[in-house]
Amino acid sequence: MIQLRHKTADDAAFRRLAVKMLECVKSFEDAVLIVNDRVDIALDIGADGIHVGQEDRDCREVVRRAPVSMIVGVSARYPDLARSAAAAGATYVGSGAVFATPTKPEAVVIGMTGLQAVVAAVEIPVVAIGGITRASLRPVLETGVRYCAVLSGINDVPDPAVALRRFLAESASFPIDQQQ
Repeated sequence: MIQLRHKTADDAAFRRLAVKMLECVKSFEDAVLIVNDRVDIALDIGADGIHVGQEDRDCREVVRRAPVSMIVGVSARYPDLARSAAAAGATYVGSGAVFATPTKPEAVVIGMTGLQAVVAAVEIPVVAIGGITRASLRPVLETGVRYCAVLSGINDVPDPAVALRRFLAESASFPIDQQQ
């Protein structure tokens, strides 16, 4: 699953990038493209999903506009926000930052306790976000999250392909039946 996020691109540049990314992602049988924030562009290009933050769009409006088959994710760092997103029809919630992250230094860190509270609050899958490393992956998965979003741990290393394979190997050993 790839999430395309580019806060500073204008709509035309973002759309061009999204089309290229969708084409690339669709070259893999089971890959999925989630577009961050740009609802109209996600709908227009037929992305697999859209992710919105609490400050971006009303998630009820996004769910209403999205086709039934489209994944709709909503950022929710606290249990009440996660419950609201689930009640509105979100497919999943993204929760974090679990740890401090150079990708988003201004992010509020909720820690493992905050993440566990969000997982306990909803029946829909929770995606852990923020500062997740190979060393923290297992404890994060043990909270009951369904997925972990990783950026720096893959992109900011000398060999991203090797890092990705290591993350996948580490997560593959985690028992799926303990996850949502």
